[in-house]
Amino acid sequence: MNSLEPIKPESDTAMPNVTDTKMKTMKALYYENFGGPEVLQIRDVPIPEPKDNEVLIKVEASHYSNGDAIARTGKTPWPLMQIPAKILMGIFKPKNRILGGEFSGTVEQVGQGVSKYKLGDRVFGFTDMQFGAHAEFVCLPETAPITHCPGEVSFEDAAAIGGSNAQTALHFVQTANIQPGDHVLINGASGGIGRVALQLAKHKGATVVGTCSAQNKELVLALGADEAIDYRTTDFTQQGKKYDVIIDCAGFLSWRKVEPVLTAKGKHLLAMFYISHLLKQRQTKGKGGKQQLCVLAPGSAEKLQMIGTLLASGGLKPVISKRFPMNKAIEAAALYDTNTQAGCIILLPQVWNEK
Repeated sequence: MNSLEPIKPESDTAMPNVTDTKMKTMKALYYENFGGPEVLQIRDVPIPEPKDNEVLIKVEASHYSNGDAIARTGKTPWPLMQIPAKILMGIFKPKNRILGGEFSGTVEQVGQGVSKYKLGDRVFGFTDMQFGAHAEFVCLPETAPITHCPGEVSFEDAAAIGGSNAQTALHFVQTANIQPGDHVLINGASGGIGRVALQLAKHKGATVVGTCSAQNKELVLALGADEAIDYRTTDFTQQGKKYDVIIDCAGFLSWRKVEPVLTAKGKHLLAMFYISHLLKQRQTKGKGGKQQLCVLAPGSAEKLQMIGTLLASGGLKPVISKRFPMNKAIEAAALYDTNTQAGCIILLPQVWNEK
């Protein structure tokens, strides 16, 4: 089977619907200890029961992402978040035993106090620090960062765009106030946030340059970049070009390095940052010149609605590299760790295929 073709559930391989069978358990990607893919297992766990303000969602597709890898290992590459992350994820054992943040699915049950959603609604979004989406069902408050999924958008595409990644990219573009004709550089343009930020900047009418590895240059150009730079062989700060906006999705570029290549009122935005970046932000923000901005993007259903509209219109295109049925979820996690996939890895919790 071609890995880029969706797996079709068959009568003898599709998992039963909770409404039809009234089953009390579901399959989930579960772990009890921090570590590599070997700590993961497929386990039967209770189906969550929605409270008055919650919705139970049948997960049709979920996105195995960087957040899953961080949660599974219990380690974050962001120095400022190492202590908070341990508190949130667990000091010695994981607090949330089921992975999965970005997903799409169908509302299966609603609490008595829910007014925003009804049975059968198609939704997508992310679970934030609750995780739990790599399972047949996930239960969330109706106020969670989820929203309705347009009928024109497939469940796989809705999950692949990455509810967290997409709204973070949108927040970057809005914060930068990108205008038609602006020259924008996306550092890490082939990553989950970078792919969306690149497309959004082009949608705004900007000229976009993306940095990536040589193996991902064609992908970055296909997503609309005017130029793709191999960061291993070329330092964009030494090319003599100026940028109105630099969105740093890949690392911790220093102000000393990027300040010379910003235009007079250029902005440098970082997804991850050190204390030195925060201090430089305090010195530069709102002063009318070049700015360094450390951007935190809160979960927002409103931003996700905008993402859904762009998906439906073709203004955003997700990139899927491979799909896995539920019984191959551990293989999916191992593949993610190889860092060889140019696009998203999608899990299909409702599909059980032993082949």
